[in-house]
Amino acid sequence: MRVNPSFKQVMAKPTCQNRLMTKLLPCALMILASSTAIADEKPKSNMGFEIMRSQTLGNCLACHEMPGVEGLVSTMGPSLKGVARKWTRAELTQWVKDARQMNSQTLMPPFGTTEGLTKANPPRAILSDAQISQVVDTLQTWQ
Repeated sequence: MRVNPSFKQVMAKPTCQNRLMTKLLPCALMILASSTAIADEKPKSNMGFEIMRSQTLGNCLACHEMPGVEGLVSTMGPSLKGVARKWTRAELTQWVKDARQMNSQTLMPPFGTTEGLTKANPPRAILSDAQISQVVDTLQTWQ
């Protein structure tokens, strides 16, 4: 690979920009590394919240008011504020996994099963048991 000779000349001169870049680059790398470490230490409840906000996973925002979410709020389903005071962990898990077991007239889709569904595409549960557990972890923090 050939390098433009004028580029070599510019980079060889100790300009203010070059010195600034040599000082900023290590700082930027340290910030990036620390933010990655912070992201890896997210508690499960944050992962559950992300699943609930995701349009391709939980998409709870489409029907429910959720704590910590501002702006346009859906009232199609009940608010999730204070849900931990109303339901046990087992009940919350059942609501998320297959709400039809709790209320046969519900419009809430079953997130943990395809049982009884004839047109599930793809033919698999929307959320895994581990993801459902993360969602319930989050729901349990909403007193």
